[in-house]
Amino acid sequence: MNGHHMRRALVTLAALVVGTAGMGLVTAPAASAAGYGCGGSLVGQYNIKDGAGSTWGTINVYYSSANGGTNCAVNVAKRYAGTPHLLEVNLFQGNRKAEDEGKFSQYAGPVSLTSTNGDCITVSGWVTSPLGSTAVGDKWQDIHCG
Repeated sequence: MNGHHMRRALVTLAALVVGTAGMGLVTAPAASAAGYGCGGSLVGQYNIKDGAGSTWGTINVYYSSANGGTNCAVNVAKRYAGTPHLLEVNLFQGNRKAEDEGKFSQYAGPVSLTSTNGDCITVSGWVTSPLGSTAVGDKWQDIHCG
């Protein structure tokens, strides 16, 4: 291989390595984000937005057929991701409730309820600014009935 082709091969190999590393960086968060500790499949995403339309958090809802149907939810930080702040996620089915609240940098949860097959669930969540001066929350009632 002459010098020109060798250099091109090295550049191509370097681009492939960088491209693969870049893909690894992209897929690693996606893989960890795949369930945040929840099993099953992602069946819904619900954005917690302020009055200006900015997303502060996203509630991800997962479903698995295990244990008579298992729903699981997490509240993923968006606006203040990476900074500890108050996050809350709630999952309801009938009079049963699973909740997680605390100061988190990335997400609250997972919370789950079993024996949900054939019943509706309700999810809600809150996100509070790091200094505690503003809180934004929302609720989605009677969803994923089935």
